[in-house]
Amino acid sequence: MMKLSAILVDDERASLDALRVKIQKVAPDVDVLQTFQHPSDAVASLAHYKPDVLFLDIDMPGMNGFSLLRELGTIDFEVIFCTAYGQYAIDALRMSALDFLLKPIHEGELQQAIERLHQKRQHRESVSIDINRPTPSPHALFNKIAVSSLRGLMFVPVQDIIRLEADSNYTTFYLVDGRKIVATRTLKDFADLLEPLSFVRIHRSSLINLQHLSEYVRGEGGTVVMSDGSEVEVSRREKQHFFERIGWA
Repeated sequence: MMKLSAILVDDERASLDALRVKIQKVAPDVDVLQTFQHPSDAVASLAHYKPDVLFLDIDMPGMNGFSLLRELGTIDFEVIFCTAYGQYAIDALRMSALDFLLKPIHEGELQQAIERLHQKRQHRESVSIDINRPTPSPHALFNKIAVSSLRGLMFVPVQDIIRLEADSNYTTFYLVDGRKIVATRTLKDFADLLEPLSFVRIHRSSLINLQHLSEYVRGEGGTVVMSDGSEVEVSRREKQHFFERIGWA
């Protein structure tokens, strides 16, 4: 596996030291070039170090993580945000972050983020992101969706979502591991985020992930069978759109 280099920025020395130890433990192929407690110092040094990835705290005095990236403008490294505040997730998505890790950082999630970094580096010789240019679908780059549930804020890998089902002003997520998550947002909210990816609305109350589509059964509107065995009705209104999305128009 290729060697990677990293810079760590966090105003708390204890957090920097803990993250450095965890990186050395789960990914010895990642070389931590330098750590910074002051974001302004990091801005001046990033061009010199040219890391593969920046592990970046968000809530810092003087200059927060988002301001640091805007100060840089165009970057040629990946960004993994590390923060104690889940409410920053959507803003992180908009800035095309590779991942978003909540403190205290779990070693398993850190390892997954670094594996994702390896995969992205293997498929792209270089990364050039204009921080000031809005991206059409940040979830396509982030790989997770922030879900505000009855319990709190959860981060669900998009590929793990089989389907979504509307229930008044709530939405139920059905996941590959059999879990169900009740989200406190409408299905339309999630459709707006996910339809640019591999999701399609097949009914006013159903949104499915085409990656988990197993079968279509003919009928007035028809029925789809998903990878978990669930059967979902296709409405007459959405049938043509569904056919277009699967290339069967």
